[in-house]
Amino acid sequence: MRKTGTGWLIGVGVFAHVTFMGLMLAHVEPFHTFFYLFAWWTYLLVIGAINHRKSGRSYVIGGRWQLVWLCSCSVVVWLFFEIWNFRLGNWLYVGVITDLGLRWTVYALSFATVLPAILETDLLFDHLGVARRVRGPAFQVSARWPAALVVSGFVMMALVALLPRYCFPLVWVGIVLILDPVLYRMDKEASFLGQASRGSYQRLIRLMLAGLSCGVLWEFWNYGSGAKWIYNIPFLNQWKVFEMPLPGFLGFMPFALECYLLWELFRLARKTPAFTDRRYQALALILVISYCALTFYGIDVMTVIWL
Repeated sequence: MRKTGTGWLIGVGVFAHVTFMGLMLAHVEPFHTFFYLFAWWTYLLVIGAINHRKSGRSYVIGGRWQLVWLCSCSVVVWLFFEIWNFRLGNWLYVGVITDLGLRWTVYALSFATVLPAILETDLLFDHLGVARRVRGPAFQVSARWPAALVVSGFVMMALVALLPRYCFPLVWVGIVLILDPVLYRMDKEASFLGQASRGSYQRLIRLMLAGLSCGVLWEFWNYGSGAKWIYNIPFLNQWKVFEMPLPGFLGFMPFALECYLLWELFRLARKTPAFTDRRYQALALILVISYCALTFYGIDVMTVIWL
């Protein structure tokens, strides 16, 4: 179903994005330092409006609290990988502002775009028919498969923790192997195992393409920003495209799968009775705020290069 009323948002978003890019190139502040932030939010506005116009569905346009919930989940998800990076040291932040309140606000607004970017781009690809005709043999999911995958995932994550210099790529794979069997038990239709059991691989491929596409945009917009990340990846610091070593772009594909799986698990958690209990809500809010504050502090201490 084609929806009207969002066409003006597309125009506003495109105009704002082009304007912000021009100001960034001219080194006008705050657009140069925070270009990454301006670029992603205008991108989300544009593709969200396109998706809503095409089908009435969008992750960032529509429900009153949907965007707040999605962005909150996004911050929580990305900070999980920031914590792993304390051990890995694969990326570092430079050009970061010194004002604590503004800096942490920028952290939150930047990390809030991760899940919306993956999911909205995946939805756009769905509307464009990407991978729609992809079919494959049905995968027979035996009773032992989910447990075997979970064990394999935990082994991978243990190797990452014990041998980060050599096993760092597994952090982007192990989580998928752990989470998808969990989702399979809770919602077979949403899990990749459940989809594969029907010979359906469209969502899997589409998400990986969405992850790769977002990865290119992440690196492109990061490259022009004054505040940015740089990489320190063992054995792979040559052959760079923007700041990212070329093989590193492959990691965006399983990362998109992780984002999808975590979002689906958050969706299911939201349906539990505990989610509507104000006592649990208050406790969850306290825990999330503490988790974010401690991780932001860890980023300041361990990941930022202060000049």
